[in-house]
Amino acid sequence: MPLLTKRNLSFLVVSAALGALALLLLYGLRSETSSHPLGSLPIAERPAPDFKLQLYDQFGGGTITKADLLGEPVVLNFWSSWCPSCREEAPALEQVWREYKDRGVRFLGVAVKDGESDALGFIEDFDITFPNAPESGDIALDYGTLAHPETYFINRDGEIIRKFVGPVTVEQLRSLVEEIL
Repeated sequence: MPLLTKRNLSFLVVSAALGALALLLLYGLRSETSSHPLGSLPIAERPAPDFKLQLYDQFGGGTITKADLLGEPVVLNFWSSWCPSCREEAPALEQVWREYKDRGVRFLGVAVKDGESDALGFIEDFDITFPNAPESGDIALDYGTLAHPETYFINRDGEIIRKFVGPVTVEQLRSLVEEIL
C-alpha cells in the first residue's frame, strides 16, 4: 500500500488550506486592530444586542438591561479575573469611569467564564466601583467577543460604534468615550 494514498493526500491538502485560512484570519484581526488609530475596530453601527444581567450585590444587586441604558453612552467591558490583560486594563477602566461618570457615561463590566469568588476578588483588588455582573445567557456570544478583554462603545441610540480588542489604556479610553458622548 502506498504511503501517500489519495485519501491521505486529500486530508493533507484540506488541513493545510484550513490552517492557512486560520492564520490569515488571525493575522487580519491582529493587524487591523494594531494598525487602526487607538487600536480600536470601527464597526458598522449596529444595534447592541439586548441583555439582562444580575449585578453583583456590592453594585446594588438587581438587574440591568440594555433598555435601562438607552439614552446614555455606554462602555461595556468583557473581562475575566484569570486574564492577565484584563488585570492590566482594570485600573484604566476605573480611572476613566471616575472621570466621566458625572458626564452621563455608564460603564458596565461583565465577568466571563469566571467563578463568583474569583470575580469578586478581582473587583476588590482593583477597587472597581462601576457596576459589574457575571455573564448571563449568551451575552458574550451575542456581542461577538473572541478574547478577553474586549470593550464595546455604545452610543446614546443603543448602537455599537467601536469595539476594542485587548487591554485599553487611559488615553485610548478617554478618546473613545469622547466619541460616544
